[in-house]
Amino acid sequence: MPLFLPNKTYTIPSTGQKYAYIHHPPSNGSKPTLLFLHGFPSTSHDWRFQIPHFRSLGYGILAPDLLGYGGTEKPTDVGCYLGSEMSKEIIAILDHEGLGPKDAKGSGGVVAIAHDWGTYVLSQLASRYQDRFEKFVFMSVPYTMPGKRTDIKMVNKRTKEKFGYEMMGYWLFFTTPRAGRAIGENWENFFNAMYPTDPAIWKTVLAPTGTMEGFLTTTSPLVSSSLLAPYITEEDKAHHHSAFGSDYSAPCTWYVRGISSLGVEEEKDSIKNGKIKEKIGKETLMIATVNDPVGSPERARMGMQAGVEGGLAGGKLAIVEVDSGHWVMLQRAEETNRILKEFFENGVKGVGKSRFKASL
Repeated sequence: MPLFLPNKTYTIPSTGQKYAYIHHPPSNGSKPTLLFLHGFPSTSHDWRFQIPHFRSLGYGILAPDLLGYGGTEKPTDVGCYLGSEMSKEIIAILDHEGLGPKDAKGSGGVVAIAHDWGTYVLSQLASRYQDRFEKFVFMSVPYTMPGKRTDIKMVNKRTKEKFGYEMMGYWLFFTTPRAGRAIGENWENFFNAMYPTDPAIWKTVLAPTGTMEGFLTTTSPLVSSSLLAPYITEEDKAHHHSAFGSDYSAPCTWYVRGISSLGVEEEKDSIKNGKIKEKIGKETLMIATVNDPVGSPERARMGMQAGVEGGLAGGKLAIVEVDSGHWVMLQRAEETNRILKEFFENGVKGVGKSRFKASL
C-alpha cells in the first residue's frame, strides 16, 4: 500500500494555523466529497485504505492532518485545541476548496467521517455547522454532546467496577508535562503498543493508570515489536516516525484540553442562546468496535442514542458492530469500506438492510 501524503496546504486566515491535507475533487460530480478526520496518534495516512477505494468510485476526498499532527502546525497552547477553533478551521478549508452543501447545480455536498479524537472535531462540526454536511459517520468513539464535562476519575472508577480495569487511565499520563517527550524518546515502544495484533493488550499496557509510562521506559523495542499488528508495514512505521519525531507534546495537548473540559462553558452558553445544536438531526452512522478495550459498543450505543434526534427509533441513526479492535479502518478495511459505501449510497435504511450486524 503506497503512502498517501498531503498534497495541499492552507493557512487559516482567522487563526494563522497552517494545515496540510489531501484533497481530490470528485470525478463524478454528483458524488459527495468525503471529509476524513483521524485520531491519536495518527495522521491522514490512517485513511490509506479508504482514500483510493472511494476515489475509484468517484467520490471526492478531503483528509487533513489535524492540528498538532503530521504536516499541520503543532502548537502547544491548549486554547488552540478548542472545538470552536478547530471546527472553524476545518470549515475554512472547506470554504477555501469551494466545498459547500449539496445543491441543485449537481454538487454532491460533504459527508464527514471521523475516528477516535477526530470524532471530537466532528461532534463540534455537527453542533456548529450541521447544515454544511449531508451525513455523519463516527468510528469507535461516539458523538460528544456539547456542554458536557469530562470526569476521567469517575470514568476510571466505573469502568474498573464494570470491566475489571480502568478504561482511561492513560489520560492521566498523556496530560502530564513530561508525556510528549517521554513518548518521543520511546516512540517505537509506543507505536508498537498503539497498533497491536491483539487489542486486548491495551487492558494491561494502555488503559490502567500508570501502565503506559512503565511499559515505555522498561521495554525494549525488540520485545515490543512482537506486538505490532500485521496490517502495519515498515513503511507505515517510518512514516509515523517522520511525522512525529521525538516529541508528541502537541498531539498530547488534545488530552489536556479534554481532561480540563476547556470550552464546555462556552458550549453551554451557545446551546442556551441557540447558536449551536445539542443533537444531530441528519442521518448518522456509528461503527462500533467490538474488541476495543477503550471504546466499547455499549458506550457507543449510549452516546449515539443520546446525541442523535430520536435515537435508534427516530430513523436517523444506524449502529453497526464490527469484530475489530480500535483501528477498524485498518484492521477491517474491506468491511469498513463496504459499510461506508452502503451508508453513503442508501443511508440509514440501506445499512439496516445490509448483511452487516446493525441496530435500527
